[in-house]
Amino acid sequence: MLNTPTADRSAERTDRPEEGLDFGLFFFAAVGDAAAEAYRLLLDAARRADELGFGFVSTPERHFHRFGGAFPNPAVTSAALAAVTERLQIRAGSLVTPLHQPARIVEDFAVVDGISGGRAAISVGSGWNVNDFVLAPDAYENRRRRLLADIAAIRRAWATGTWTGTDPHGTEVTLDVFPRPVQDELPIWTTASRSEETFRQAGLLGTHVLTHLENQSIDELSGKIRTYRKARAEAGFDQGRVTVMMHTHVGATSEQARTVAVPWLKEYLLTAIDLESRAVEAGGAMSGGRQGRDFMKRRDARDRLAELGVNRYLDGTSLIGSVDHCAEAARRVHEAGANEIACLVDFVGDSAAVLAGLDHLNAVREHFVRSA
Repeated sequence: MLNTPTADRSAERTDRPEEGLDFGLFFFAAVGDAAAEAYRLLLDAARRADELGFGFVSTPERHFHRFGGAFPNPAVTSAALAAVTERLQIRAGSLVTPLHQPARIVEDFAVVDGISGGRAAISVGSGWNVNDFVLAPDAYENRRRRLLADIAAIRRAWATGTWTGTDPHGTEVTLDVFPRPVQDELPIWTTASRSEETFRQAGLLGTHVLTHLENQSIDELSGKIRTYRKARAEAGFDQGRVTVMMHTHVGATSEQARTVAVPWLKEYLLTAIDLESRAVEAGGAMSGGRQGRDFMKRRDARDRLAELGVNRYLDGTSLIGSVDHCAEAARRVHEAGANEIACLVDFVGDSAAVLAGLDHLNAVREHFVRSA
């Protein structure tokens, strides 16, 4: 398995990863009505990644918008992936726990664990989009505190096989939880982005970390990883794993990769900007806790933001380019302290191009296998 046990207190503690760099696939398509094609690509790409020796595959939770809206329930997509792969770790990333009853999360992913033979894992987050919380209106204000309680409850129910709650008569009861999973411990990541405090809290909790480079530079990420590993060490845990999501399309040449990826990337970012804008209009904040800005309502401003985003991603914070170019970008992320790169591949809406790019991506992965 990819993960080390989160409670292993015997490992050497340093600020740098002790292993090489692993790669997995990350899905978050903005497909609207074309969900069926997104699912075909998901399964085909996972099968190919499994054959090539990638480490994991991850699907998100997203509601009420075309940006990621093909994935409202990662337990369902995880079960489908578990059935068509043999080696990949099957991850949910990220699961918004305040929208769910923790016992149901344990039940759902115990099914995934059973189908996969012990390959289930989750990354959890408190959620940010106010519109998502029509599913659980009372959970919005206390969602960050609720996340901490949910992690503890999930771990306890997974390990003990019991759940204590109040029945309709007001009586506290302890019930057996089924099915029982294959793994004794469910590997858990915490999704973190802008807040250094979230990295520190993940370290104290002994979870792994899933992050990205949308709102932070590689140097900023490096500092947050040091904070995370220092907190883990103080709490008596091993180093843990840091997984960095990166937009990915690798080609025979950088020119070829960018010709395919850049138009799709701009449309993808425009869809993400629309999601953020709608959250602000509904009275919430943008992702990462950023405050909304009025100019996001203007089409010209959105276009400019998307263009800036594309330029930033092409400047070393994505894996879009040739094998050599992407290997260098991955090396910088690894030196910042990351253990894994989660390659977001389905922002490209051409399934054939995505699948063709996996062999080039595998050449990047093998570069680090040889180095290790």
